[in-house]
Amino acid sequence: MGETEGKKDEADYKRLQTFPLVRHSDMPEEMRVETMELCVTACEKFSNNNESAAKMIKETMDKKFGSSWHVVIGEGFGFEITHELHSPGL
Repeated sequence: MGETEGKKDEADYKRLQTFPLVRHSDMPEEMRVETMELCVTACEKFSNNNESAAKMIKETMDKKFGSSWHVVIGEGFGFEITHELHSPGL
């Protein structure tokens, strides 16, 4: 019975983690939506390889929105995407 409960708990956990959760974003709405869709696509495509998923997201964001994107994906903390904005004269 314990093994069955463990599989059920794991299935429930995976079902809860099937959508992106954005806590804070200062991106325009359209960019945020595109980024979330890209993250879901990359994580589904490379479900067993976080490094490949991060690389896909970074390369796509660099091409679409310019360089300086940083993507970190991991199992223990989820992931974060940041962008550095350089202002001339500062």
